[in-house]
Amino acid sequence: MSNERPKRDTMSIEEATISNMWEIAAIVEVLEQKGLCTKQDLFDIVTEFRRKNPRARIPETAFPEPCLLTDTENGIIDDILELLNKNGLTSHQSMNLLERLGGIIEMGQRVAKGTTH
Repeated sequence: MSNERPKRDTMSIEEATISNMWEIAAIVEVLEQKGLCTKQDLFDIVTEFRRKNPRARIPETAFPEPCLLTDTENGIIDDILELLNKNGLTSHQSMNLLERLGGIIEMGQRVAKGTTH
């Protein structure tokens, strides 16, 4: 067995954070699908950890509470993730695509309001 590990491309802290977020989201989904816990259970545990470790606390507005997503929103997220995986996009490519989509949505909002600048 070789001791050499495959070389990895470097990634920014943002890419690493997003990558970790997707991995955690996948673990949460598996735990919920297997009936071991609910998203609300995990949210409660994280909230308790943050209460016990205030220095590590992230502002509550930084991330939406996963348990507040509607079934429709969860379905759309699942569909988007399935499409990204089906098409073999990397996390970086996925982020770029979603950022472009966000820009398109913002432009649509501006057009709807009658302002484009």
